[in-house]
Amino acid sequence: MEVSDLKDILPGCIIEGKERSLGYPRIDSRSVKNGDTFIAVKGSDADGHKFIPDAIKNGAHVVICNKEFFTTKNVFPAVTFVKVDDTKKALNALLPLCYPGVKDITLIGITGTSGKTTITYIMEAILKSTGKTPGVIGTIETRYKTHVIPAVLTTPSPVDLFETLQVMRKAGVDTCVMEVSSHALHQDRISPLKFDYAVFINLSQDHLDYHKDMESYFLSKRKLFTHYVGGKAIINIDDPYGDRLAKEIDSSITFGRKDAAMVKLCSLDVGFDGISLELKTPRGMLHIKSPLLGEVQAYNIMACVCVALAMGIKDDGIVRGISSLKKVLGRVDFVENPYDLKILVDYAHKPEALSKAIETARGLTKGKVVVVFGCGGDRDRLKRPKMGRIAVDLADLVIITSDNPRTEEPNAIINEILSGIEKGKSVIVEPDRRKAIMQGIKSISKDDCLLIAGKGHEQYQIIGTKKYPFDDKEVALESMREIFGS
Repeated sequence: MEVSDLKDILPGCIIEGKERSLGYPRIDSRSVKNGDTFIAVKGSDADGHKFIPDAIKNGAHVVICNKEFFTTKNVFPAVTFVKVDDTKKALNALLPLCYPGVKDITLIGITGTSGKTTITYIMEAILKSTGKTPGVIGTIETRYKTHVIPAVLTTPSPVDLFETLQVMRKAGVDTCVMEVSSHALHQDRISPLKFDYAVFINLSQDHLDYHKDMESYFLSKRKLFTHYVGGKAIINIDDPYGDRLAKEIDSSITFGRKDAAMVKLCSLDVGFDGISLELKTPRGMLHIKSPLLGEVQAYNIMACVCVALAMGIKDDGIVRGISSLKKVLGRVDFVENPYDLKILVDYAHKPEALSKAIETARGLTKGKVVVVFGCGGDRDRLKRPKMGRIAVDLADLVIITSDNPRTEEPNAIINEILSGIEKGKSVIVEPDRRKAIMQGIKSISKDDCLLIAGKGHEQYQIIGTKKYPFDDKEVALESMREIFGS
């Protein structure tokens, strides 16, 4: 594509400079290579126009900027400038043209506070069981076929997203299951994609350091269904926000325990060997067994059943796929050990998620439930006292420790957690997470259950601005070996 072609693609644009071929579009000056096109997008944190000189230094031959940016003579005569009214709109127009393979991938978007990652794993298993070639973009990693790339953001930037999808398509991927974060929706990072299927799983307090209040948080999630869905919406109507959303979105497919749900949970059995559920669907009754742990998995499974039904996948493929998934890393993840101890690692780092994780642990043991948890630094502070109150109300013993303190003082975070706990309630404070896990293990017997919450799949701890190796599962195993011997 040539620069002159942009006159038809970007009506009203002004081109200054010689004719050139358009290279790959970039919105991060640091990723620009020789011959690329830099699009100066104004984001929530930074204005790309400030980084035009850096992009040119790195080799950009074409720069697309807003018309008001250059009001004087071009000081970069070796570069072709394309001036537009809105660079975000220009980016949205160019991405599908630069990455044409993306339109051939079926897109499934998952949004909600908790459960997104697990749903991507379950959906991936169902798709594989029916002979499809799925890809996944999510919190833990991006993966397809034999490729696994650790995630930086839950939802990548628009250019990275289109590049990834294009690479997936060239590798033979036909369906991509993607976690869609509220930040990405608020910042329009998934524009101009259209999802064939979109799932709303739930909404509870999180990210209020960014969204400020629950209504703003909900409206960001809602955008997936009002702006980016070209197909079916799948919604959990047991969740109050989901119920509200379903009333606003025409022809949605609903799930839950309510009689009005199109896919209704009729019965559920939970044990340490997994869950068994009976679902009433438009096709009839569906019996499903899954090795995944906890009642919360019923909603994740129902969401995937709804998507699969909408895609026309047969019942046997649904059942086979769900039963094939043994666990999800860091999500109600049992720490296998030779000491016959029940230890779970879970990513729960928000109030409702912690509540559900403790309830799951309670349902898996006849003895006491011990919880080790902390709260992340430089994040929503309002949830800290709530999580402290939930922990002491639901668990038999609570050990409060550090999570990822980042640039905050660990003890200050712990004190905010403690502020939500009534005087007289017994808790143990151990800021050193390794020592806290050790203490948690020492406090349980074979009849009890230890829940280590907050970090889940993470293999690091962020202290200050640096990441240090730390894996809750590995630390738990090391602690058991130290306590009981190898």
